[in-house]
Amino acid sequence: MISNLADYFDVEQEFYLDKISYKRIGNDGQFGEYFLNCIDNIEAKVNNGTVEVTVERVFEFEPKELFELSVEFGAVLKFNEERKGEYDWESMDLAKEFRENGQFVLGNLMNRISLLMAEITSSSGQVPIILPPMVAS
Repeated sequence: MISNLADYFDVEQEFYLDKISYKRIGNDGQFGEYFLNCIDNIEAKVNNGTVEVTVERVFEFEPKELFELSVEFGAVLKFNEERKGEYDWESMDLAKEFRENGQFVLGNLMNRISLLMAEITSSSGQVPIILPPMVAS
């Protein structure tokens, strides 16, 4: 585990929206109890002197009604050339490293995801679903 992960990357970060998927499912006219599942997936891979980190958040209901929603944002991080050689980045579990010590980039990604999901869930005229901009465990 790399506790000072941010030190291995330049301060400049490039963020982008990668994917949005929304599907209205509806229901049978009966309103009962629903459980919202929030699933967060992190991927990270080394690519030509950079690391690309993507985070996807998925909302699903049990029973499978109302809607399904997923939003994915990514970031491109450039290595700090002075420190890059201290680890074999391609052989480690980078997703796990970022999950545990990547708040310097995940915070920004989760802020964007949380805001966009709140906007989308409010579009049906209901109260928006606002979850904290933190990666779910």
